[in-house]
Amino acid sequence: MCKGLKTHGIFTEFHDVENMQSFNFNIDILLLDLRGVDQTDWAELILNQLNKNTLVLMLVENKQLQVNSIQMLISKYAWDYHTAPFEVDRLTRILGHALGLIRIRLRCAAQANNSLHFPSKTIMCSRVMQALSKQIYRAAPTDIPILIRGESGTGKELIAREIHQKSQRTSGEFVAVNCGSLISGVVQSELFGHEKGAFTGAINRHKGKISQAHGGTLFLDEVGDLPLDQQVNLLRFLQEGTFDAVGGSQPTSVDVRIVAATHIDLDAAIKRGEFRLDLFYRLNGLTLELPPLRDRKEDIISLAEHFCQKYAAEYAVGGCHFSEQAKTAMLEHQWTGNVRELINRIRRAVLLCETGIIQASDLELENSINQSCFARGLKKIKDEVEKNTLIQVMEKHSGKMDVVANDLQISRATLYRLIDKHDIYAIDS
Repeated sequence: MCKGLKTHGIFTEFHDVENMQSFNFNIDILLLDLRGVDQTDWAELILNQLNKNTLVLMLVENKQLQVNSIQMLISKYAWDYHTAPFEVDRLTRILGHALGLIRIRLRCAAQANNSLHFPSKTIMCSRVMQALSKQIYRAAPTDIPILIRGESGTGKELIAREIHQKSQRTSGEFVAVNCGSLISGVVQSELFGHEKGAFTGAINRHKGKISQAHGGTLFLDEVGDLPLDQQVNLLRFLQEGTFDAVGGSQPTSVDVRIVAATHIDLDAAIKRGEFRLDLFYRLNGLTLELPPLRDRKEDIISLAEHFCQKYAAEYAVGGCHFSEQAKTAMLEHQWTGNVRELINRIRRAVLLCETGIIQASDLELENSINQSCFARGLKKIKDEVEKNTLIQVMEKHSGKMDVVANDLQISRATLYRLIDKHDIYAIDS
């Protein structure tokens, strides 16, 4: 066999596998020519490293269909196969069906990703989140490592997905790893993979998370919880771009973009000797600070309405909206669980509300109202509701002041006075 690999658009034709380092395994369709092949170990080595969604079309000779190893290969990996001599029309139809399936998959994946996107900046009214959106927009197209800091439940993974979707790696995988949930003894295997027989129970070759993210984005969630001994291996990969699988004899090279997140204070962890300073510098190409929901109350009602509409459509319960009592309760609540808590309360309220008007009791926030009446004055509560209403109506009408004033039934002069009073900035159209 001749050496090297030839790539034709989305199709890749294998002529030899002695030099696999240059091959990108993140492809949509693989046309694998097995004619005249006796040994299939090389083919299985390649197929084990492919993206799980790759459609594999195998070309074989009729007599090979009686060979056990070829049968096993077709059974385990093939989306379809074609026997020689080739019928051009049939082969064309097969490839056409494959392309159609790939398009459907990509369309569905895009729809799924859209549902997971962090709410847009038109929904996020607070200045800090508007500034964060601009940082994401500027940093996403680059390959700079990004570290996202924020409390649990603030939406760090959603931001990481947004970065991936706005990057030049959208055709690759977004692979999320929760470093805090990994058992110490299997961290290296999960991240870097292992070879067959590398340890007791390793009955098959395992492709690690880093390899799965080749050509895409690797999201290291709760990276501050990664065991200290494994931080060394991750640092080496970030420095050299290569890693050793457990039981492997050759270093593997992959191309991934790293986005990490943590809820712990890494500076304090470094001082305690629990996190490596050199690893921190490698991850911290750019830091995105995600504030807790209680510190950006301007976003609470708009976020609540966004998720209310989302789940009302998902559960097909018809239109629903929040009462003024419910809005006041949401503004008074401390949201210790952040956006995750908000989503859970709204999802439950949308599902159980019978009138279409969500009350504080549907959100299980009655106590927030009772506590606020004692803890805060009526004027402060009124000011917050007034400010929130202004923001919502300005967003609704894309900052067109004549329409905003008319909707609120106030004069333009009063509108500008209220905008100045509450320190509201212009809403992007």
